Amino acid sequence: MVSEYRDSETAIWQPDSPESANTPPDVSHLTPVSQPSNDAASNRDTTETPFVPLCPIAREVDPSAAEPTQAKAPSRPSFACYLTPTQFGPPGLYFHGQRYPRGGGDAEPFEKRVCTPIECLAATHDERGNNHGLLLRLKPLYGSWRQWAMPLRLLKGSGEEMRGELLDMGVRIEPDAFKELNQWAAKQVPDEVVVAATRVGWHQMDERRAFVMPRCTIAQGELANRIIFQSESSTQDHFTTAGSLASWQEQIGRLCSGNPLMVLAVSTALAGPLLNLTHRQAAGIHLVGDSSNGKTTLLEVAASVWGGPDFKRTWRATSNGLEGVAAALSDTALILDEIGEADGREIGATVYALGNGTGKARANRSGSARLPNRWRVALLSSGERTLAAHMTESGKRPHAGQAVRLLDIPAKRRHGAFDYLHHLANGRAFADHLKSEVTRHYGHLGPAFIERLVAEKRDLAAEVDRFAQLPGFAATRSLHGRAAKVLALIGLAGELATEFGLTGWQESEAMAAAIQAFHAWAAGQGGVRSEHEQILANVSGFIERHGDSRFSSVESDPARTPTVYNRAGWWREDTKGRTYLFNSEGLVEALGGFDLKRGTEALETAGWLVERDAGARSVRVRINGNRRRLYAVRPSENEEGLA
Repeated sequence: MVSEYRDSETAIWQPDSPESANTPPDVSHLTPVSQPSNDAASNRDTTETPFVPLCPIAREVDPSAAEPTQAKAPSRPSFACYLTPTQFGPPGLYFHGQRYPRGGGDAEPFEKRVCTPIECLAATHDERGNNHGLLLRLKPLYGSWRQWAMPLRLLKGSGEEMRGELLDMGVRIEPDAFKELNQWAAKQVPDEVVVAATRVGWHQMDERRAFVMPRCTIAQGELANRIIFQSESSTQDHFTTAGSLASWQEQIGRLCSGNPLMVLAVSTALAGPLLNLTHRQAAGIHLVGDSSNGKTTLLEVAASVWGGPDFKRTWRATSNGLEGVAAALSDTALILDEIGEADGREIGATVYALGNGTGKARANRSGSARLPNRWRVALLSSGERTLAAHMTESGKRPHAGQAVRLLDIPAKRRHGAFDYLHHLANGRAFADHLKSEVTRHYGHLGPAFIERLVAEKRDLAAEVDRFAQLPGFAATRSLHGRAAKVLALIGLAGELATEFGLTGWQESEAMAAAIQAFHAWAAGQGGVRSEHEQILANVSGFIERHGDSRFSSVESDPARTPTVYNRAGWWREDTKGRTYLFNSEGLVEALGGFDLKRGTEALETAGWLVERDAGARSVRVRINGNRRRLYAVRPSENEEGLA
């Protein structure tokens, strides 16, 4: 049987023995997701049948046409695309021209093959009427038909950028036909018009939601055919697939059950599409644990939600590079391994940027402002050290805002990062098995989850608020409420996927894993400190270190007491205790990087400024015959002063 104990309404599952493999954890005490208000069912194919995107505008090549067919006489000059062999030659785009002899006479027709088959299916532009382009359909020399929404800006100059992308996709261009290909593209004025989305993620059209991905658009009804992804890179697709949803559920999803950190990692990957629907910008967790304990395996399992092993990246990148990746993965997940590879001097600003969802403002060649990258991502990270420890080692002071944008979750469980090994002998064997399976089954769970979300009618923001009020998420410190909402959102993502029949987990298992993570985070942080709390802690620590060496009594005789070097102030005793009279330089040093105005505001709010003149936070004090303006600070002995 699976043993269970409860701590603050949280169930912790630990199998007693391998024989308990078939006994699921008891999570019935947690509040389930409220019942949906719609009965929409996913139409996603969960069989092994490979997905072949169809376009209602397109025409297919007849594979049985082995012999050339007789095409009708073309008008001249003109372009024509032949999908089968003709009297003009093999399939492809042709230019039918005519030339006049130098000495005069009738025009002589000629045919020039430009490239392998290519068609223009529709014109494109974004929701604001900008970023115009062409939806192209092309047939590489090897492989099946492909589509690309090409920005018209690639036709600038001689069109080299366009040709480079087409060559990458397998189009064969005749060496002397570069000019004709550019002319053909520039002259395309198709009747069909579709909306071009220039970023992955949610888009709103006609008060309906559509989720745009590089190779498909997920939406209800005909909306899926009216919006398409457009990119300057024809090969930009991070969302690869292998296996099927059913095989992922059997080979990976089933093994997550009973392993709270695996459930948490997958739920975090699924939280990306919920950010926009719950009016949030980001959610991030950082798995912290010893080397070779299975953290990277957890990230690879989470990456299988959206793509192959390459979907997981590392922190070893510039902040600009991570901005570009985050923008390309908007509304999904950014999975980064080994925080120790990041530059500790920059990672704080990077975490802020990833959490805020906006890149740096930059200028274009003309000097005018270029629109910055924007994104919403669920961030899943790992490392042997916490974010704060990595920043401190590089001489940077961590901030509370960074701590709640990337929650440090200890990745230490019964067997490394795992609790329940199912049929495997030990943690190493379990991790190796998962590493093998994620290379064969990936890329289906995320899109299947979105297919259900496009029809979702519930107020998911209210669901997050409701879950954040569970007893297991009880907030005892000032920033706990923010952390609770992040983990409640992650838990909700897992619960919805389970409700939709996509994970194979038990109801409430994902939320239980999120609550466990909340408790582990709070215990590991000792309660993450706000800026207010950090200021009080800095001043209190300064007094503990230097109270007897850099302060002296206001009543002491300078001629009879040792000289105080690098003085920070004085002290005096009364019935309520010792008050430290800081000079400005000493208090600035004691604040540990916070400015004087912000520091005295926190000291006043906490009741630590015990004397002050009218209209000021300092007080004039006569010392050895001189009047000095000092800050009278008496730290509270009550530990709640730091709460």
